[in-house]
Amino acid sequence: MRERFLGLDGKRLYLMRHGQTYEPRLDAPMASAEEDPALSLTPAGREDVLATAQGMAKLGLEAAFSSTFHRSFETARLIAEPHGLTVRTHPALEELRLHPEPGGTLRDVARKYLALSRELATREASAVELDCGRSVADVVAAAQNALAELLAGPAQRVLVVAHGGLNRFLLTGFLGLPLHRFLAVDQDFACVNLVEFVAGGRPWVRALNVTYTDPFKASDLARS
Repeated sequence: MRERFLGLDGKRLYLMRHGQTYEPRLDAPMASAEEDPALSLTPAGREDVLATAQGMAKLGLEAAFSSTFHRSFETARLIAEPHGLTVRTHPALEELRLHPEPGGTLRDVARKYLALSRELATREASAVELDCGRSVADVVAAAQNALAELLAGPAQRVLVVAHGGLNRFLLTGFLGLPLHRFLAVDQDFACVNLVEFVAGGRPWVRALNVTYTDPFKASDLARS
């Protein structure tokens, strides 16, 4: 993977997950494959992203990108606005296609992710297909190539807003973990991950799953 990022020394990638699109509870209904790309942020999700945008306003972001999904673009637009940036989209940053059956819930999606993790532990990523018919290896490689392409521009501080599942795979690679460990990397709504590239293109994960409004995950303690 390192070869993709050669020559990017000093580049800082702010990799985000989009803001909230559903209440994070296991019985929350999930959108269908057809509805998913058009999902918007919830009012609470928009407020959370706006607070995060305020916290990131002094970072001096120089370029902003998102997936083609509306929730990702909407999040990136709110974060980029204080920096006067226009958001560009890239299809390789789209979410993994792991949709439940009609009427499915977040619990059903979680089960699909667990099954995917188990399958990756016993089979090569090139042999494990997602619902879109593409292999995990192809999806991850395309996303890594997209990041390298976006980072190769003149901007030093780059915002990329993608999705929870894809971000987990990208960060797993940056951390040098096998892909089947992707669920060991949490990605909350509107979280920010900072990856800096050093020593000829080596990814240095400097911050992981930072949520501006709840940096110490106190809301998890309140629910327990």
